Amino acid sequence: MGSYDALMGERQRIMQNRRRTRLYALVAAAGLILFGAILLGINILSTSDQPVGRVFSPSVSGPTDEASAAQLKRAAEEEAAYLARARQAAEQAKTGEATAQREVKEAPAPAPAVPSDTTMYLTIPKLGLQDIPMQEGTSEAILSQGVGHIPGTGYPWIKGSNTYIPGHRLGYPGTISDHVFWGLPNLAIGDQIILEDSLGEKYTYEVSDILEVPPYDLTVTESTGTDMVSLQTCIENYGDYWTPGPDWFVRYIVRANRVE
Repeated sequence: MGSYDALMGERQRIMQNRRRTRLYALVAAAGLILFGAILLGINILSTSDQPVGRVFSPSVSGPTDEASAAQLKRAAEEEAAYLARARQAAEQAKTGEATAQREVKEAPAPAPAVPSDTTMYLTIPKLGLQDIPMQEGTSEAILSQGVGHIPGTGYPWIKGSNTYIPGHRLGYPGTISDHVFWGLPNLAIGDQIILEDSLGEKYTYEVSDILEVPPYDLTVTESTGTDMVSLQTCIENYGDYWTPGPDWFVRYIVRANRVE
C-alpha cells in the first residue's frame, strides 16, 4: 500500500507541474501579445500626423514609350493625309459640277429641224382663223386655197427672218380664201399669231406693229434682224379699212415678233 500511495503522490506532483508550466506559457504569450499591441499603438500614434503620400503607378519607360509615340504620330499623319484627300476630292467634285453647269448654260440651243416641205398652217385666235394652209407662192391658185408665202422671204425656223404671208381681203366664195384676211384691221398690239410647220413645230408671235404702204414698197418684205411674221392684205385707201374695193390702193401689213 505504501508503494502505491507514493506512486500516486508522485503522479499528482507531475500533473501539477505540467499545469503550472502551461499557465506560465499562457501568461508569457499574453504578455508578448500585449507588448506587441502597445508597440503598434505607439507607432500608429507617432505617424498619424504624417501627410499621406500620393500613390504613383509605375511608369513604362524605354523602348515602349518611343514605339507608342511613333504609332500615334503615324496615325495622326495618316488621318491628316486622308482629310486632305477628302477635301481635294470635294473641291474637284464642286469644280466639276460648276463646270458642267456652266457648259450646259453656255451650250447653244439645238437648231430647229428644217422641214423639207415649206407648207405651214396659220392660226389667229382673235379672228377665229384656225389652221389656214400657207403654201409657197402668190398665184391665184395658191391664194384661193388659203394664204401664200412670198418666195425669198424668211421662214420661222431661220433665225432673224421675216416670214411674209399675203392673203386676199375678199377671196373666192366657197374656198378657204373667202374673206380670210377681212378682219385683219381688227388686230391690235399684243394679239397672237401662230404658225405651225409641216413637222408639227409651232411658232408663236405677238403683234408689234401695223403699217400702211403703197403696193411698190417692197422694203416691208426684208428682214429686220428679228424673228417676225408679216401678214399682208389690201385696203381701199389709207385709213379706209372696210370699203370692199374695187381699187385696193394700199397694202395693210400686220407685223408680229416671235415670243416662243
